[in-house]
Amino acid sequence: MKILHRYILKNFFKKFIILIGLFSIVITSSQLLHLPNFAYSMNLIDFLQLLVMIDISFLKYQILFGFFIAWLLVGVSIRENNEIYAVYSLGVSQKELLKPVFITTTLFTALALIVSITLIPYANQERSKFLTLKVKNYILESIQPKNFSKINENISVYTESKENSTLHKIIIYNKSNKYLITAKEGIFFQDKVVLKDGYIHIPSEKSFSVIKYEKYSFSLDTSYVKEIPLEDYKTSQLINVFFSKEKDYQKAYSVLIDRIFFPIPFIFIGFIGFLLGLNFSKSKETLLSLVISISILYMVINYLFIRVIEKNTFISFVYFLVLILLFSGILRFVWKKSE
Repeated sequence: MKILHRYILKNFFKKFIILIGLFSIVITSSQLLHLPNFAYSMNLIDFLQLLVMIDISFLKYQILFGFFIAWLLVGVSIRENNEIYAVYSLGVSQKELLKPVFITTTLFTALALIVSITLIPYANQERSKFLTLKVKNYILESIQPKNFSKINENISVYTESKENSTLHKIIIYNKSNKYLITAKEGIFFQDKVVLKDGYIHIPSEKSFSVIKYEKYSFSLDTSYVKEIPLEDYKTSQLINVFFSKEKDYQKAYSVLIDRIFFPIPFIFIGFIGFLLGLNFSKSKETLLSLVISISILYMVINYLFIRVIEKNTFISFVYFLVLILLFSGILRFVWKKSE
């Protein structure tokens, strides 16, 4: 019996790994067009690191689809290769055949919780920090002494000399408001330049005004340098926001619910997928369409309930019941059809 279980598990993990690989290629390829321009000038290691971070951002649903589809394909494989008849002829019951599914269900339910609560928020925060650092480096590298350097659509910078992140004798022109800013010294700090001892030339209809300053913080307004959104907060931070009852505490609660409830489908979908593939005499394509439709239905329901929970936290209990009833109902239907 252990040989049979090992064979089924080996078949499952082989298919799961292939599916995750395919999903990763598709997702990272689709995101290449959305990368900032400076990403293509990175060295290979940094570029690959960025792609890995992007891929991890979508890991939740990769695991969901991969786990569901992999068990479906295992069931289809056993049925189409007529291995099911050999198994039943040995006196192996369907419940005994489901033991490998139970093992992976336990493992992947725990994995889904860890990925949802810990890994993805961490990866998203690290990606934000990574892009912030790279934007800063890209801007600094693009500025050449004794030349006007365009660092975005509106801002051009001239500097007499540059030492690491410090610029000397600076002229900054902002095309959007036509401000001309001069300074003896400027220091880059994240998405800002801190200027010292200079003037701001503000144009008017017939002339211009001049404001002298000793210190002025000038924002580069780079779209890739953003504060970390609430959805990417660490779970501990979300809990603190919720209990503080400050602004967005309900949204923090909805994000927590999204993370905590994510493992619930994993309790059912392995059994559903395997039994569909094993006992339903439909084509592989038809069963794949059904499994994908169930997964998309879950994603739509999840999205709608999370939006509602942002306004009413008590709906989370309704959402929990809906998830349990939905997947247990599908499993019960599949189980009865398999008998």
